[in-house]
Formats: sequence, structure tokens, C-alpha cells
Amino acid sequence: MTERKYIIESRRYVDDDGNRTFDKWVTSSNVIEVKHNEEYLVFYPLEGEHAGKKHYIPFSNIHIVREL
Repeated sequence: MTERKYIIESRRYVDDDGNRTFDKWVTSSNVIEVKHNEEYLVFYPLEGEHAGKKHYIPFSNIHIVREL
């Protein structure tokens, strides 16, 4: 079975410069854990400056999860 990759985008927010922005990570289906009772995702980004570091993101902060 091939490894699926996903893009996870956070909800939009206003950054320090006053611009609307969002955070985006690329991860694979092999490193995503869904915590239903606690309502958050646990994943390891595959790319970027945070690659390989465990991330926790609450369901309420997720805007889009899309398969690549």
C-alpha cells in the first residue's frame, strides 16, 4: 500500500504585521494519530523547519486537511 500524504492547514489568524495568514504542514498517513476523546491530532511534519517534531493541533484550529 502506498503512503498517502496530507496537507493540514490551520485556521486563519492575524500575524504580527497585521496580515491574515495560516500555518501549513505536510504529513503522511503513517504518522497521524487522532485523539477523539481529547479532540486533537498528533502528527510529525515531513517538510519545513518543524520536520520530524511532534505537533498537537486541536480540531477547532484545523481549517483544511487535504490529500496530495
